[in-house]
Amino acid sequence: MCARQSCGRALANNARRTMSSERTEFLAAPDYETKSQVARRLNVSVRTIDNLMKQRRLPFIKLTSKIVRFPKADVGAFLARNFRVGACDLDVGDTG
Repeated sequence: MCARQSCGRALANNARRTMSSERTEFLAAPDYETKSQVARRLNVSVRTIDNLMKQRRLPFIKLTSKIVRFPKADVGAFLARNFRVGACDLDVGDTG
């Protein structure tokens, strides 16, 4: 009986150790990103991603009522359409 109790205590202690207070982020399939991954990629908040989804500006796939995924290619196309990355209009030889 004593061995059974110590085994039960060991399992309970192990369960407490493995349950951390930090949220675990699950990785999406290689061709898809989670909402937090897209937010990090766009350098915006998750709430902004929610707004872009509501406005239908950012393509997404709804797996369940709470789980959505974003195709990486579509997010890349969204970036290309909406954000321009380029050099300033200054020539290299201009000093001011």
